Formats: sequence, structure tokens, C-alpha cells
Amino acid sequence: MTLKLKRKPYWVQIITFYFSSFLIVLCVLPLLFLADNLSESGNGPDVNSWILGIVLAPILETLLNQHLPFWLIQKWSLTRNKYRLYIFTSAIVFGLCHTYSLQYMIFAFSVGLILGYTYFFYNKTPKIAFWSTTLIHSLRNGSTLLIAIMANKL
Repeated sequence: MTLKLKRKPYWVQIITFYFSSFLIVLCVLPLLFLADNLSESGNGPDVNSWILGIVLAPILETLLNQHLPFWLIQKWSLTRNKYRLYIFTSAIVFGLCHTYSLQYMIFAFSVGLILGYTYFFYNKTPKIAFWSTTLIHSLRNGSTLLIAIMANKL
């Protein structure tokens, strides 16, 4: 799939990663429902937090959750070129940064897998890797904000 996707135009790649970030959540839905029953609070951040999350959070989180783990793993010779380790580590860090509830952490981990893979996919050009991952994260946060606004109006 990676080779086929690399041959596609950039906008097709971004759309593929964006929709994949929603599809991967379907794989963890049973865990999300289980975690919802176990967590103390099912509340995520409020709508005002999401507005800030569309611009600032994706930049900072891409730096801390995708760029930094990739850089550290590439620096250590035993883990260099271990892309699965990087993607998994990146997703764990991403999930642990979203501690609103256990359910939300599982959700964030699953999205973190796609964001980590996106960063890896473009890693030959670090600026493109960073900004593509940030763009997908921003689009996800923006979509979630719109859904939350629409749900509150119904």
C-alpha cells in the first residue's frame, strides 16, 4: 500500500490519511465502549478548548508526539529504521497526552497510529512530514468540533 500511495498526488495522500484516522477508530470501538464503562468521566474537552486545538495543539503535539519520538529512535542505533517501533511508541505517547478519560486515551492511541504512520510516510522530507501530520491532526480536530457543535444543536 505504501508504494501505491506514494505514487498518488499529495492531496490524495492527505485525504487517505485523514479518512484512515476515522476508520481506525472502528477497530477499537469495542475497547472504547468497555473503557467508557470503566472510566470515571466520559467528558472530553469543552468546545472552547477545541478551537485552540485546531491551531496550536496540532503543532505542539506533532512536535512532541511524532517528531521527537522519531528523532530519538533514529538517534539510537539499535532502534534506527524500526518504523513499527516508532509508530507504536508515537501512538502510546499521543494517547498518554490525552488523559481526559480511559476511553479518550484509547481513542487518541488509535488516531496516534495514523499520525505516526503519516510522519513516517513523509520522513524523507522532515518539513513535509511535520506539516502533513499537523494538517491531518488539525482537520481531525476541526471535524470533531463541527460534529460536537452539530450534536449540541440537535
